[in-house]
Amino acid sequence: MATPLNGSLVRGFEILNLISRERPEITTAIVVSELGLNTATAHRFLMTLESVGALVCPKKGTYSLGYKLVDLGQRVLETNRVASVVHPIISSIAEDINESVMAARLVGDKIVCIASAPADRPVSVNIRVGSRLETHSTAHGKLWLAHMDATDLDEFLRSVDRDRQTEATITEEDVLRSELAKIRKEGFSTNVGERERDIGAVAVPIVSKTGDLIVTVSIYGMLSRFDNDLVARARTRLDQAAREITHRLYGAGA
Repeated sequence: MATPLNGSLVRGFEILNLISRERPEITTAIVVSELGLNTATAHRFLMTLESVGALVCPKKGTYSLGYKLVDLGQRVLETNRVASVVHPIISSIAEDINESVMAARLVGDKIVCIASAPADRPVSVNIRVGSRLETHSTAHGKLWLAHMDATDLDEFLRSVDRDRQTEATITEEDVLRSELAKIRKEGFSTNVGERERDIGAVAVPIVSKTGDLIVTVSIYGMLSRFDNDLVARARTRLDQAAREITHRLYGAGA
């Protein structure tokens, strides 16, 4: 016989899931209306979630997600098996190429850094673990978009804002789709000052045995250094890393 679930814990997560980008704050009335709880029970749940840091009360009667969840999310990234496999490999790349390296996943509509290795330079670019980046203006993001099936990509492009961050940012849907088709064909992605004017990057995908994209890895740094020679060396080193990561995750038969 299966062990019964803890209903209160499940209900707590249902309450947290009522908060979204479109609705960053909830009230007791919203919990009552959408989850069918009575007012006293809804209020008790909200107070309990606030007491453990899962919610905060920015103004009387309203609740938003608390910083405890940020801490837990950070721990997920730090203890994730993929991140632990990837980190020593990207550290080796950073040492070989002398540019910063990061690994990332798509979480919701943002790219989230799960592992990072900074270049050993007096002046270098470094993206911290847990940082959230845009999809349409990053080498990582464009790889994830390129690997979506047509239905998911259509939905994503309809629902996510494509703000222009520099003059190089691709915001036009037809131009972006053309770029994604090129990425699918060539197997890598670049960023030429699309998110920040002076930053460039080259990224490759790492896929599972079934062909699903599980993580992306990039070499990035000052755009002025990303000439054809560096891009070629970066691609070669990243392709090697992709094979090594796949082998460590899935074994010799991968």
